[in-house]
Amino acid sequence: MPPNLAIRCGLVSGLMLAIPASAASMVFPVATTAQLVEAIRQANQSAEADVITLERALFVLDQIEAPDQRAALPTITSPIVIRGNGAELRRYALDDFRIFHVAADGHLRLERIVIAEGSLGAIRNFGQTELRRVQLVDNTASSNLAIIENYGEMHIDACEVSFNTIAGATRDAGTIVNWGQLTLTATTFEANVLSRRNAGAALASSVLNYGEATITDVVIAENIAGDYELNGSPQAPFVNLGNGRIELQLVRERDNLPAEALVSSSLAP
Repeated sequence: MPPNLAIRCGLVSGLMLAIPASAASMVFPVATTAQLVEAIRQANQSAEADVITLERALFVLDQIEAPDQRAALPTITSPIVIRGNGAELRRYALDDFRIFHVAADGHLRLERIVIAEGSLGAIRNFGQTELRRVQLVDNTASSNLAIIENYGEMHIDACEVSFNTIAGATRDAGTIVNWGQLTLTATTFEANVLSRRNAGAALASSVLNYGEATITDVVIAENIAGDYELNGSPQAPFVNLGNGRIELQLVRERDNLPAEALVSSSLAP
C-alpha cells in the first residue's frame, strides 16, 4: 500500500472534532510506521479534520521525526483523528523520545490504541487532545516530569494508564501533569511508580494539577508516589498545587502508597 494512499470523503461520523458539512476530509489507511509518519505529514497540510486508520499491528518507533520536540511522530498541527483498531505504537530505540507532541494549533484524537515505552513520557499537549479507549503503558520519564503533559485542553475517557515509571524526579512530577484544562472519566490508573531524588519534589501517582481538572469515575490502584517522607513535599494519587482546582467524583481507590491521603496539596508555609 503506497504511503500517500488516501480516500476523500465529505463527512466522518462519530467524531468530537468539529467538521463543517462542506468540508472534505481525508481518510488515510495505514499499515506501516513509514505510512503513519507520511499520513500525519499530509494531514497537517489540511485545515480539515483528517482520519488515519491503523491496521491492528505493532508499529515500531525507532527514530525521531520531530527533533525540535523530541517526538517519534511529526508534531500535530491540525485536526487529526487516529483510529487504532487495537494497534500498538511502541518505542524500540536507544534514543530518548516521547511519542506525540501536539502544537497549540493542533487537535489530536486517539481511539483504541496502545501507546508504549516512550522514554520522555508519551504525550505532550499544547493544543487539544482527546483519548478514548487508549492504553498508556510501560512509558518512562526519568529526565522528564510526566507521562502525559497537558498545557492545553485534554479529554481522557475509558482509558488505562498503567505500569509507567518516573524515576528520580528532581522537581514536581506526576503520571499526568496538568497546567490547562483536563477532563478525565472512566479511566484506570494502576501500578504506576514514581520516585524522587529530594524531598522538595511533589509526586502524584495519578494527576498533578496546576490548572483545572474534573475527574469522574476512576479507579486508582496499586500506585506508588515515592517513599513516604513525613516532612517532604506532597505525595499522593492526586496532588493539587498553586492555583489549581480539582473536582473528584466516584473515585475508587485501593492499595496505593503512601496511604495517608487520596489528595494532597501545597504544604503550609
